[in-house]
Amino acid sequence: MRWLLLPLLLLALLAPRTECPLRPVIQGPSVQAGPAPQLLIPPLRVGHPLAPLGTDRAGRDAVCLLRRGLARSLLVSLSVLALGVLPGLALGLWLAWRPRLTLPGEMMVLLALVLLLGRDAFRPVLALGVCLLTARLVAVRGAAVLREPFVEGALALGAAPRHLLIRHLWPHLRPGLPAVLATVLSSVFVWLMELGALGFHDQPVLSVGFTDSYDRTPDLLALPLNADLGQLISFFRWTWLDTPEQLVWPVLLLIALTLALKDVARRAAPRG
Repeated sequence: MRWLLLPLLLLALLAPRTECPLRPVIQGPSVQAGPAPQLLIPPLRVGHPLAPLGTDRAGRDAVCLLRRGLARSLLVSLSVLALGVLPGLALGLWLAWRPRLTLPGEMMVLLALVLLLGRDAFRPVLALGVCLLTARLVAVRGAAVLREPFVEGALALGAAPRHLLIRHLWPHLRPGLPAVLATVLSSVFVWLMELGALGFHDQPVLSVGFTDSYDRTPDLLALPLNADLGQLISFFRWTWLDTPEQLVWPVLLLIALTLALKDVARRAAPRG
């Protein structure tokens, strides 16, 4: 599955830099009966010639939304990885010396903090999740190394903790760091999908009112702006009756990213 990473990264790099255009009315091809073009009211369903993956109720093309959402998800994931991996590594090394201490589950901590702190803390909470998961993975591997006979022999000879860290622990942990990073990054995409389904994100929304001559009360539609794939899941979940297939695309992209990174982690893990 790791071969999926390259096309997904290219899709994200080629994503539009501006918001997808709103099209309350979409101009279709001209009909043969007259010169006037055909006017279409969104949403368009999957398979339409003007939008192969369909549109949302505001006429935004799903291809544009997914490409921007993929780029945004990668940016968020890499930023929280950069913030949380080094503290997680330090915490994991500390926990390796104290195997009796255990960390709570990452998803439980994320849900509790997001509910308590709100959307403003969305990215710091994800960084904390990265820190906890990195610490858990490093602590498990570090505790296994500290139980090796050569470490016990060094302790019996009076080796200092700094000597054990530099000469024994770190050389055995370093080859497995790419696998740890790939595993943590894949977990971040799973968290984006889970939190997005619950409606948690850190980007603004645009409220659009629309009505017709038969209804004086306008209907309001909250459109996500610069949304990641998790926020798109939350948005399309509320438009299920109009375009049920639109919910599938961001879920499939997040699943593909997760499986590809897990395959990378499996192959990068040190043998034996």
